[in-house]
Amino acid sequence: MVTMESPTQPSTQAVDTPWFLLQISARRDLLVTRVVDEIVANDPAYREHRVSLELPEIVAANVTALLSELCGGAEEAEPARWAGRTKAESEVSMASLLHAYRLAGLAILDEIREVTAGTSETDAAFGAVAALWQVLDRYSMVAVEAYKEVTDARERRTGQSSRVHLLALLSGTAHPAHTERLLGLPDAGWYAVVVAALGSSGEDPEPDCGSAHRIARVAWTQDAGMHTGMVGARTREDLELALTEIGDCATTRTGASAPFERLSEAPTGAIEARRALRCLPPGAQTLSRYGDRPLELAISSGPDVAQQLTDSVLGGILALGPAAAGPLLATLGAWIEAGGSTPKSAKLLHCHRNTVLYRMQRITELTGRTFSHPAAAAELVVAFRALQLQGDVRSEPGANGSTG
Repeated sequence: MVTMESPTQPSTQAVDTPWFLLQISARRDLLVTRVVDEIVANDPAYREHRVSLELPEIVAANVTALLSELCGGAEEAEPARWAGRTKAESEVSMASLLHAYRLAGLAILDEIREVTAGTSETDAAFGAVAALWQVLDRYSMVAVEAYKEVTDARERRTGQSSRVHLLALLSGTAHPAHTERLLGLPDAGWYAVVVAALGSSGEDPEPDCGSAHRIARVAWTQDAGMHTGMVGARTREDLELALTEIGDCATTRTGASAPFERLSEAPTGAIEARRALRCLPPGAQTLSRYGDRPLELAISSGPDVAQQLTDSVLGGILALGPAAAGPLLATLGAWIEAGGSTPKSAKLLHCHRNTVLYRMQRITELTGRTFSHPAAAAELVVAFRALQLQGDVRSEPGANGSTG
């Protein structure tokens, strides 16, 4: 902390300094006492923080600087910086910091009124008051900047510490009872782990859009190319609402674990969240909850499962090349989306029902699997989902879907 020498009465004065300002400066000590008493009486924050011990010195330094400049002296910004830094370090609010400057200004204003009452110094008094508020505004802004420097540095340190503790919690190397306080999570309630893939720019925001914080506590970090967060709420209902909010704000593939009640389950939650994310195709902008997509979860369980499925079931179609395979894959996707209804498939594809039937026959010829046989149809569905998870654009409903 920066220390200040004991302030002295303003010594630099312009030749034309109004006499009443010189008189006020001469009784500066009484003015400082008055300002300190006003601050303590009007703002309980100063009675509850250790800064109250330094308050008289801070006020004296700032009042001296204010009066010195009003009397024609040079600007002295260090007292304002001292006030801003000290109050930020003591966690006095910025509102209380600015309130103290306002009270100091009002006290000096009252002094000007008292000293000039019944005199002919009206114009000079008005000029002094205008100068007072200009100087006070400038000093307040200097104090605010110093305050923000301290709080910004604190937030950076806190953020780095939170990241370390969150990663330790998710890896199972942290003590949950200690970590919940450091991360601001509720000490009892419901939790979930959320992961969100980063886009190509790597600058995607965390998918909570601020609204989730009104319902639950959320701690975020970045790890292994994705945002990783821990969500905690007092009740299961609040956790569900927070996850819904996060899903609504998702701009990339996002996965969430199943809810759990003990933070010691966080490592399992991290695994579940990553598995849930892998249930979404590349480019998706939604939230996948662990267990909501059992078919995709099974397909994505191993690194080679999806590729093996598509090769063994859809290999004959894919061998045709993009131009010929596109309409067939789009038809298969539409048939799945339409629940096996040929007319609905035709409507989705914007083509005639006979076109859909022809393509389904071609799919049967190329895969050896008929749509009417439950086991064969299931294999087609699973293979198609595997193709989607690999990000094959030919599997999209609109991919050459209207061509014959």
